[in-house]
Amino acid sequence: MVSLVANVNGQQHTSYTQYNLNKYSLNPALAGVQPCGDFVMGNRTQWVGFEGAPRTYFASFNTRVDKEDKYPKNYHGYGVNMIGEQFGFSTHFNLKLGYAYNIKLSRNYRASVGVFLGIQQLTQSFSQLRVANKNIDPAFNSDEQSSFIFPEISPGGFLYNKNFYVGLSMFQIYPEIVRTFGTNEHRLSAHYYLITGYRLRGRQWHYIPSILFNFSPFVSSTADFTLTFDYKQQFSFGLGSKYLNSGYALIQFQIQRSISIGYSYEYALNEIINVAPTTHEFVLRIKNCTIEKKLEKFFCPAYQ
Repeated sequence: MVSLVANVNGQQHTSYTQYNLNKYSLNPALAGVQPCGDFVMGNRTQWVGFEGAPRTYFASFNTRVDKEDKYPKNYHGYGVNMIGEQFGFSTHFNLKLGYAYNIKLSRNYRASVGVFLGIQQLTQSFSQLRVANKNIDPAFNSDEQSSFIFPEISPGGFLYNKNFYVGLSMFQIYPEIVRTFGTNEHRLSAHYYLITGYRLRGRQWHYIPSILFNFSPFVSSTADFTLTFDYKQQFSFGLGSKYLNSGYALIQFQIQRSISIGYSYEYALNEIINVAPTTHEFVLRIKNCTIEKKLEKFFCPAYQ
């Protein structure tokens, strides 16, 4: 039971393997970067076989206010993001609305700033705890279930050209204190995400190295390294490592012009390997972009 509590406290914010298909969930400034609607949904099952391990469901949608002009100088974007997560005896739900303003800096560079505003709900039910005699300890006797609702404010910025992108965002900046069970309390810590990547273009194959840094006060920083091989923007596969504690492989297909699916398999390289080393993640993406290749100028390489 002690190991389970340690894992819950250590992972305050949702983790993704296929962050390249789900960037809007990590940065509100990406709202409207594409001249079309972009819908993403997925499911992540972490540490399969480990009782109480995190299970995550997520969905997001973003688009522009005015999609008639595909290459405007400045424009507004908006979207919505939803995350549901079950881990141990806790359930976490997050619903946020997003807004972004995208500006043209020069002929080759654009930048955007955005913010998520929403709520988080953390519900904890202790009825499933296996304790010899709950009546002995009032921490279990009086708190069968508790629920906390608190605001979420998440700003972000994004800079990109046709080959390069970099973005910085911050989550959980509202310093909420939640009670786990009994009299035990902890403060939600701010999480910072720095994501960057570069598209090396070839005739048919493109190569995209990318990095996702996650850092938080008083906690060791982490980094995801991914190398993706993309064939004509129709099929891609990649290899990566999540802060050297796991390795993963991912594959993505474009079924139709507007539909893509992705799957990733992650294998632990730390102590969890002895219990439940595997993690699976599925992502479905639907977008209705209709871009004439001969007229195409540039969009973010994160999406092309």
